[in-house]
Amino acid sequence: MHLITRKRFIVLGAIILLMLVVSGCQSPEDQTEYHAAWESGPHSTYDQGHGPNDWCARCHSPQNWNPEATVGRPPTCVSCKFPGQDMTVGDGNDLILEEDWKAIPCETCHVMENGYATEMAWLNPISMEYQEVSNSTELCEKCHVTTTGNAFGSAVDHKITLGGSAHLNYGGFIGEEAPPTYCTDCHDAHTTEPKQCIDCHEDDIATAEHAGGAYGLMKDTVTCIACHDASGLDVGPHPDEDNDLWVTQETTMGRSGPSTSAVISHSIVFEVACDKCHFEENTWELTVRTADGEIPPPPTPEPAEETETTDG
Repeated sequence: MHLITRKRFIVLGAIILLMLVVSGCQSPEDQTEYHAAWESGPHSTYDQGHGPNDWCARCHSPQNWNPEATVGRPPTCVSCKFPGQDMTVGDGNDLILEEDWKAIPCETCHVMENGYATEMAWLNPISMEYQEVSNSTELCEKCHVTTTGNAFGSAVDHKITLGGSAHLNYGGFIGEEAPPTYCTDCHDAHTTEPKQCIDCHEDDIATAEHAGGAYGLMKDTVTCIACHDASGLDVGPHPDEDNDLWVTQETTMGRSGPSTSAVISHSIVFEVACDKCHFEENTWELTVRTADGEIPPPPTPEPAEETETTDG
């Protein structure tokens, strides 16, 4: 009886060992597609505009970051980027050569096992240990932060505030689809390319009621966000492109004076107030409309005042 039991245990152990061997020989998921997507996106590049020094590397190439780097005095506080010319790096910083640049590789955002990316996590560039994150936004915000005015003097505005959802006044679902909440709901995790409005709202955009029936005339002259922005950004013709496409834009003050650039708002509202642009005496000579898109009736002329006459 004991001999039979021992044989059963031996057979069972052999089966388990065989299963482990077989499972170990199976090929992991082919991740070639993800590598190609990453290489086409901004997280893989050596970009002078990103500041390839060991201060800015904290986010742009964490494994190159030097925690002891400091911000020098103006005008070379961190890096001055001159395309086509020599790079000037501020005091307290070292320039990282392109061949030494690590960028943001798989291991920055994923636990790696045998060269393959597994679950999402953040590799702390100081301890070189992984920290758990609960969602993609928490991971993105390890770098996409705003540090203007902090004690470290890094002064960057890289945080995108969604307010929980990119749709501020949308409280429900479209069919079975929940409104976007996390960064990767709209952005490809590897290329960072965003979805377009029509990807989720094709049926809404095609309705005759859209934009009061004027969408067909507006679609090539006004972007969706120019109408549906809820952040209060300025709206007007694209400041950088040679066209009249209206976009959301922002004017900032730099050392050389004010400059206006096109930006994409992440605060989106479903309902649009037409008089945001179509107000009275607007500088673009647009037709005056009410918030609902109606053309207001002309003002009623005031009656002429009667003048008293006196007999001479």
